[in-house]
Amino acid sequence: MMYMSIMHMLKGLPSESITERQNSEVENEHAILISCEGYILCLKWSKGRACFLYVSPPPPPKKTKSACLFFCLFPGNEDEKAKQAGPDGERHGLKRQRDEKEEHGRAYFEFREEAYNSRSKSPPPPEEEAKAEDDETLVVLDTYTCDLHFKATKDRYGGQPLFSEKFPNLWSGARSTHGVKGGKVCFEVKVIQNLPLKEGCTEAQLLRVGWSVDLSRSQLGEDEFSYGYDGRGLKAENGQFEEFGQTFGETDVIGCFANFESEEVELSFSKNGEDLGVAFQISKELLGDRALLPHVLCKNCAVEVNFGQKDEPFFPVPEDYLFIHAVPVEERVRTPAPPKAPAKCEVLLMVGLPGCGKTFWAQKHTQENQDKRFNILGTDNILYQMKTKGPVVEEPLPIEARDSLLQQAARCVSKLVQIAPRTRRNFILDQCNVYNSGQRRKLLPFKGFLRKVVVLVPSEEDWVDRLQQREKAEGESVPESVMLEMKANFSLPDKCDYIDEVLFQELAKEEAQPLVTKYKEEARKLLPPSEKRTNRRNNRNKRNRQNRNRGQGYVGGSQRRGYNNRAYGQQQYWGQPGNRGGYRNFYDSYRGRDYNRFYGRDYEYNRYRDYYRDYNREWQNYYQDRDRYYRNYYGYQGYR
Repeated sequence: MMYMSIMHMLKGLPSESITERQNSEVENEHAILISCEGYILCLKWSKGRACFLYVSPPPPPKKTKSACLFFCLFPGNEDEKAKQAGPDGERHGLKRQRDEKEEHGRAYFEFREEAYNSRSKSPPPPEEEAKAEDDETLVVLDTYTCDLHFKATKDRYGGQPLFSEKFPNLWSGARSTHGVKGGKVCFEVKVIQNLPLKEGCTEAQLLRVGWSVDLSRSQLGEDEFSYGYDGRGLKAENGQFEEFGQTFGETDVIGCFANFESEEVELSFSKNGEDLGVAFQISKELLGDRALLPHVLCKNCAVEVNFGQKDEPFFPVPEDYLFIHAVPVEERVRTPAPPKAPAKCEVLLMVGLPGCGKTFWAQKHTQENQDKRFNILGTDNILYQMKTKGPVVEEPLPIEARDSLLQQAARCVSKLVQIAPRTRRNFILDQCNVYNSGQRRKLLPFKGFLRKVVVLVPSEEDWVDRLQQREKAEGESVPESVMLEMKANFSLPDKCDYIDEVLFQELAKEEAQPLVTKYKEEARKLLPPSEKRTNRRNNRNKRNRQNRNRGQGYVGGSQRRGYNNRAYGQQQYWGQPGNRGGYRNFYDSYRGRDYNRFYGRDYEYNRYRDYYRDYNREWQNYYQDRDRYYRNYYGYQGYR
């Protein structure tokens, strides 16, 4: 329809206003820009036919109307574009070709997420996790040691990944609250359903089930003293995968058995009641005094665990085996309970440029303080949990697939940082966090926690050496543009209302401050001038003036935002006819001869004056209540 209208418009133009272009030497396609009746039209001429591209809105009307025809050549290759066209010969939104020189990598996507979050609004108060009194006699899934992105059911006898739709390649795992050191013990796991995935997603729904010791990673079978049976028909131990048993999936029930009464600890499995044999034999000397805990690791599927709380098992088990729930309480080993209150929880915010050693420090600090069970929220940990290992060595991913994985990992970390304040755990936020606004935004939701900032500013020589080591290990360097942006925005934090303590682990603050200032000055000289951002306050004032002209005067709760509203709602404003800009003078303009003749009566401006005065008073009360809420929570006046 729009194309026909354009053709009709072109046909209606005077013939002397359009000049045809004849150039037989040009074989490539060219675009035509047409100015007609104030409109700007763009057509593409290709292979003897005109294709409509777009029409821009007309500018303000002018006194004269004319039509002109302009030609602007866009070089192209007909053969290449014909290959990219669809079966009907038309092109359908081709993807922009990536520049080979364009640099991407882990630091690039981390910087994008950090820059985006630094400009975001302050987060709302976090929703606290539902508090329930734990019964120490029950064996359930442990919500304290499980992955932060594992969503347990209300009774804690099952669960599923929290971000299966957004991040379908992310594994989520959980252990039980109790483990065992002797006897013959078992439990069952059923795959309730495979979670739906987005159209075109190639990720599989998988479950890995087995046993592990406390303080091992949640990736079952990829750590020492961690033993798992994978749904692909594999067994995994310490990162080594071998074929075992059968494949399993939705509605299947896997039985897990641990025999401590033989010479070596034997771990066996069953599928739907069928015995699959012994998968692992563990030396008791190597295992030592460690207890084995039931462990599940799932991806894109929901599971249900039977520790013996059900009246009847899914399938019969050997008579000499007991469900772990039936083991006497004194013979079980309870994992440490979570902190009783947020005041006993701790959050460490890492601050430093890429390659300064933040991840190394966080991992070392976690190992030295195992009793606190720190959860490291960083891209490295998420990337590790997004990989699906197997017996075959994985080939390096293509550049586009690798960039997509890095981008997903960076976004997943941002999601985890948002939900972390709802739980009672200890966290380390392993990101650059060079933006002062980003530091504030991430720490504010952790109200009630002990909030510390760990700043790493090594000497310039050490930093260069660490960057080279990082490049060798990861095979990529930090893009220059990203490094310059981070240097230009690097701010050393100070103790304030949302920071309880600032720790400098490399150079002291007196030595780090001059170096950071030097980085800033060097970066700002090399960076291009930043684009002007829209002045939100001026835009708000503009909207206020527009609403005021409609009789809907905005009355904000803050005197320094919006136009001056001190006189609104006061009697003297309405009672003094001489006030410039008052409503009385405004409505007096309607008391003319033409207006009275049209309506047949005088205009009663007093009636509308009272109406708008009440209307403005209601809005004033609304904004005052809203600003009072933000002042109480965020500690400042006005809405931001």
